[in-house]
Amino acid sequence: MPVESIFARLEPLLPRVQKPIQYVGGELNSQVKDWDEAEVRWALMYPDAYEVGLPNQGVQILYEILNEREGVLAERTYSVWPDLEAIMREHGIPQFTVDAHRPVAAFDVLGVSFSTELGYTNLLTALDLAGIPLDAAERGEEHPIVLAGGHAAFNP
Repeated sequence: MPVESIFARLEPLLPRVQKPIQYVGGELNSQVKDWDEAEVRWALMYPDAYEVGLPNQGVQILYEILNEREGVLAERTYSVWPDLEAIMREHGIPQFTVDAHRPVAAFDVLGVSFSTELGYTNLLTALDLAGIPLDAAERGEEHPIVLAGGHAAFNP
C-alpha cells in the first residue's frame, strides 16, 4: 500500500518559516523510488539542519548504496528548525523525508548517523515529531527499527 506524501499539507505553511528551501528537496542526484516496489524502506537521518547534514558523505554514500539495491528504498531526513517544528506540531505534520516527503514512521528502518553529541536531542525531537516512542521497549512492529551509528553513537 503506498504511503502518501505530506507535501500538500506542508507546502502552504513554508512561507511562515525562515529557510523554507531546506524542506523542499529535489536536489541533484536525489532519488524517489516507488514505495510499493520496495521490500525494505530506510529513512536515513542526519540529526542536524539540512544545510549541515546534506554534505555529510557518510549519509550520502549509504543513501546511494541502498538505492542501488533492488527492492530497497532509501530517503533522507534532517532535523527541522524550531520555527517549522512549532508549525508541524500545530498542524499535526509528522517528521518527513526530503525526497518524497513521506512520514518517517512509515519506514521499516530509521538509520541515524551521529557525528557529534549535539545530535542526541535532535533525534529525540524527530522521534517525537514522527510519533515513534522514545523508549525502544515501547515500540512495536508498527514502528521502524531505530539504528544509530557514527563515531558519536556510543560515546558516553
